[in-house]
This record gives sequence, C-alpha cells and structure tokens, in this order.
Amino acid sequence: MLYIAGGGTGGHFFPALALIECLLERGIPCKFIGAERGIEKKLSHLLPVEGKFLKVYPFLGRSPVEKLRSLYSIFSSSLSLVPRLERKDVSIIFGGYASLPLGLTSVLRGTPLFLHEQNSVPSTTNQLLSRFAKRVFVSFEHSKKFLPKEKVVKTGLPVRRSLIDGLKLSKEQARALLNLSDKPTLLVMGGSQGAVFLNNLAFEIFKRAGFQGVHITGEKDYERFKDAYKNMPVLVLPFTENMGLIYRACDLALSRAGASTITELSLYGVPALFVPFPHAIRDHQYYNAKEIEELGGGLVIRQEKAELSTVLKLLEKILSNREEFSKAITRFAEHNPCEKILNSLQEFLPRY
Repeated sequence: MLYIAGGGTGGHFFPALALIECLLERGIPCKFIGAERGIEKKLSHLLPVEGKFLKVYPFLGRSPVEKLRSLYSIFSSSLSLVPRLERKDVSIIFGGYASLPLGLTSVLRGTPLFLHEQNSVPSTTNQLLSRFAKRVFVSFEHSKKFLPKEKVVKTGLPVRRSLIDGLKLSKEQARALLNLSDKPTLLVMGGSQGAVFLNNLAFEIFKRAGFQGVHITGEKDYERFKDAYKNMPVLVLPFTENMGLIYRACDLALSRAGASTITELSLYGVPALFVPFPHAIRDHQYYNAKEIEELGGGLVIRQEKAELSTVLKLLEKILSNREEFSKAITRFAEHNPCEKILNSLQEFLPRY
C-alpha cells in the first residue's frame, strides 16, 4: 500500500490530493493520512480514497504548554500508525505537522519514505526526515540548498486534474461563465485561510482603481465584504474549488505566495504582485515569491511596505507589461510533476 500524508493547510493538502488522483488513474492503491484539525478534514469529501485523520497538533510558534501537547500528539499518533504499516508499504509525505506521524512511523518500521517539499525553504518536518528519505521532490530551486543534494529531484508541484482541465477554457468563455466584462480583471486571494490585510487592501484598490475583480476572502471575512462590494464590479467568494475558471478569467493577481498558489498562477500565465505572509515559517513565502520575481513573472513587496499608492503603481506596472510578465511566470510551471514522482517510485511499485 502507498500511504500519502499532507495537510494542516491547503498548501500541503491539495498537492497530496493531486498525487492521489494521479495514482488512482494508474491503478495504484493508496490511502491518505491527515490531521483532524486541518483543512483536509473539512474537505475530506474530495478524497477518492480512505482517509485517516489523526488528533495531532502543530508545534512551531506555540506556547510551551501547546508544544508539550504537540509532542505528545505526534508520538501517540505515530504509535497508532505502527500496526498499519508493513515493510512492503511506501510513504510519501508533503510536509507540515500533519505529515510527521507517518514520516516517523515509516522510519521506525524501515519502510521506503519519500518527501515532497513544496516551498523554497523546507519545513522542519521535511528537513528532519530528509536524511531517512529515498528521494526529496522539490518545486523551487532555492530549496535545494537545504536538502541532501544526492536525494533531490525537481518535479514541480502536483496539480489536481480539475485545475488542469480549466486550461481548455478561453478567457472569454471563463468571463462569460462568471458574468464578467472584458475590463482588466484583478484576482485577490490570501490562501486557503484568507488574509485580513490583503482583504482590506483589496477593498481600497477596487474603490480607487478601475479594475473589475474576483476577491476570494476566506470564510471569516466573507460576510463583511459581501455587502461592501454590492455596487462594485467584484465577484466575492469565501472559497471555491473551481479555481481553473477563476485563473482563466483574470489578467493579474494580488496574492500571498504559497507554493500551490504560485504553481497554479504559473500554469495559467497569471502574473502577480506577491505580498508574502510576514509570519510564514522561515519566511518561506518571501523566497517563493523572489524566485518568480527573478524569472520576471511578478513583483514582490513586503507587507509593511504595501501602502495603497505603492501597490497601485506596482499593479499598473504589471498590467502595462502583462504579456512579458505572463510569459515569464509560465517558465516556472513544471510539466507532468506526477509522472516525475512516479518515475522515482518505479522500483518500489512492483511490491504492490
């Protein structure tokens, strides 16, 4: 059996889900491991395989008492997985606290372990486990600095089939489906949890500039902004599973800089002004975004410098050179990441 773990946030869950879809298309059996308190539990209806959700808690950035609870939960969850894993099983983990129990159990049981590191700066989980892994799959060039060179394979980030299918749509078709005009269209999103700072900034942008837009607020802020945009050409959503349609309809984005977001934007050639989450562990969102800026596919501004007038100028800079920015960001997109991962697993697949 192939076990896949990833969650806590959408950035860890959706790539794991994309790989599961790819495996099932090829008739490879697999199961999913996640956390009860993560987004993966809420979105468990999307899982096409059996899922087990562990009572496990994050460690970094927590109080001493919470850290003790986290360590206990990781240890007890790891022990609960020991009877499940046989030596012929294979594990692939996508980082984050939700993945650690499966990773530790794989080490204890001596089963083949593979990692996928989505971000430019590896998570503590993946750095700890990389010495035991057969391979470490990465999305960003920058992350190679932190991992055993002989184990690193650059595959890019797996993307769900539904998102790839959206590439078949034209911009005109997508806008028609969303009741948008042909005006320049700005997409604003703060990741799977939303972002209060970006939400407030976006509202001021849409009031001041001539953009129409799609604003994905996150569920916490949705009610607050739903009424505020009533007389403005802005489609407001708390969350959507149909991101392919959204990307295809938009010309540029104002966004956080998670790995999944960057990968998806690059697939659709949507350049962005990135405002990295300032409290991201090891500032990984900033380094994610810098790699895109160096390719010429977007711009980066720190949150503390993201004043309205400055942000408007940067968005206009991207829009006035949109074709060049768009071509540049597409260079980040890796083709067939699932195939590249499966190629590294080939010697283990006959075990099934």
